[in-house]
Amino acid sequence: MTSKRWAWTVLFALLAGLAWGHAEPVQVVVVVTPAGQELKIDVQMVGEVSTLPIRGAVVEARFYARTPELQKLLDEGGGSVSQAGDPDLLGVPVASVPLEEPKEGGYRGALPAPPPGDYVLAVVDTTFKGEAAVAAKPLRLPLPPTGATLALQLPETTTPNRYLLYALLGLALPALVGIGFALAARGERKAD
Repeated sequence: MTSKRWAWTVLFALLAGLAWGHAEPVQVVVVVTPAGQELKIDVQMVGEVSTLPIRGAVVEARFYARTPELQKLLDEGGGSVSQAGDPDLLGVPVASVPLEEPKEGGYRGALPAPPPGDYVLAVVDTTFKGEAAVAAKPLRLPLPPTGATLALQLPETTTPNRYLLYALLGLALPALVGIGFALAARGERKAD
């Protein structure tokens, strides 16, 4: 391997390690409304810096029993949790629902209402393989008839190097094949 090629390889590896899944924190507004035996969940997601709606995300709403371990995480976060990494950070949910995107940047779902008590409501974003963001706040059930509104923040996340490497190779491979064909055709023309 030539020194120039080696330098490009090292630069690529360094830059790949700095790639962001969420290039910015995401502001999340969650509206939870009682509807009979269900809870309707409406989520709006907007980039904190860009102020653009977040489209096409894979988002789930989860309810967790408010355990001493979760309370410790909430206390450490100033009353909320906002972490990147493990989507199962908070444990096993008592209820969860994948949210659909009926409008740009807006997500919606419904789930059976858990029994009255103290819970933690989490929004989990697992849009990119190997990358997850979790934002959570406490919530007491039953809710008042008007429901509850929670403001959360999903943190910036890094896309794992392995996934990013495969994604970039998948994008680069067709270009490299095209360059190879062009060079081969050029070499044949010079031979004539």
